[in-house]
Amino acid sequence: MKKLALIILPSLAVLLGIFVGSYPTNPLHLTEGAVKIIWDIRLPRTLMGISAGIALSLGGMTLQAVFRNPLVDTYILGVSSGVALGAAIAVAFLPFAGVAPLALLFGLLAVFLAYWMARINGRVSTVSLILAGIVVTALFSALLSLLELLLPSESLSALVVWLMGSISGATWDWVAYSLPGVLLLAFLLFLLRWNLNAMSLGDEAELLGLNVHLWRGIFVFISALMTTLVVSFTGIIGWVGLMVPHIARMLVGPEHSSLIPATVSIGITVMVLADVVVRLLPGNVPVGIITTLVGVPFFGYLLRKTGGGWS
Repeated sequence: MKKLALIILPSLAVLLGIFVGSYPTNPLHLTEGAVKIIWDIRLPRTLMGISAGIALSLGGMTLQAVFRNPLVDTYILGVSSGVALGAAIAVAFLPFAGVAPLALLFGLLAVFLAYWMARINGRVSTVSLILAGIVVTALFSALLSLLELLLPSESLSALVVWLMGSISGATWDWVAYSLPGVLLLAFLLFLLRWNLNAMSLGDEAELLGLNVHLWRGIFVFISALMTTLVVSFTGIIGWVGLMVPHIARMLVGPEHSSLIPATVSIGITVMVLADVVVRLLPGNVPVGIITTLVGVPFFGYLLRKTGGGWS
């Protein structure tokens, strides 16, 4: 029954993403205008929602296994501050370069910097990596604040809205640059599911012959790359990587052969439905606001249930 639900729910969400919006479209009688709206606007927007749902959810799931803590996601390593700083630099100084490439570059730079900082005597511990992520986030956030002071009001407003996270401006180019890479990395994670199971044991995985420090770096990189492939286009969509893996874990358990498909299914459902809700609200509300409004109380629930530890 659970497996059937995990197939039906994302399928229904995708159908709603294609046919629901401010402009009425009847799937049984599509006019020429409706077809154009679906093809030019709703289909790339829905596909980008699929990409975001998969990337943010699997990115969070991966780091939760690596850190053995249900209260972490990819943003803890400085991805969000890196992406934000890259976008601000593009807006302020390099508009010809485009926001997405620089956001992607600085998002990955933040993670590499955190990993380099946490590497002590050739080893990277979980605690040092988290602390390094906090330091990098603080540094990049300070640089972002400095740039915001230099931006004219119109550019600053556009940057602030972008940072709230939205897929409303999704194009086929977004999909082409994001979705294939996300799907490839998701498939790679599934191939490495046994290693991820072992990593969830912590340093005890070394007893199984696994090089914990090497695989920790590999999984951190996969998670970071997957996340930046999305947020470099959409801006910061928060809390999905925290909520979805935990919901999936409650439904199917911690074994990654089942957890990865369940996380993908729920991630797609949550992200596409959140975007459908945004379309029905007045004004152009960023989808990141919706995921945050849902995610904050869920985080409070997790904190009270787990006490901040692995469960």
